Amino acid sequence: MERANDLLIDAEDFFGAANDLFATSRWSKVCFNCQQAVELALKAILNYLGFERRGHGLSILLDKVCEHREEFEQFRDAVKILDQYYIPTRYANAFYSGPAMKHYTKTQAQEAIKYSEDILKLVRQIVAEGETETGS
Repeated sequence: MERANDLLIDAEDFFGAANDLFATSRWSKVCFNCQQAVELALKAILNYLGFERRGHGLSILLDKVCEHREEFEQFRDAVKILDQYYIPTRYANAFYSGPAMKHYTKTQAQEAIKYSEDILKLVRQIVAEGETETGS
């Protein structure tokens, strides 16, 4: 079960993709990749804490994290917003008309990047501390 670092590396990869996509003005895909980055980051911290979780609901993952690390409470609003980017960012039929990509803005993408960056920073810090403590 000790896959926290692997999950964190994958989270960083999604975050990197979000930043690459931002440079090409693909706002919906930035939002989706930020959601994925945070999902994997939360799974990384849960794994670090000794839990394995499946599923994509960030709020549910955060609930479990907060049972053990209350400093993550500050991200409640952020994950509720990022949760909304899991499905509709990818599927046109989530909207009345038009492709999914036309329903997202640069501001949303910037906000998603900021939220993801903040969450990843804290997860990185905690997982790195654990590696230092165990000598991994």
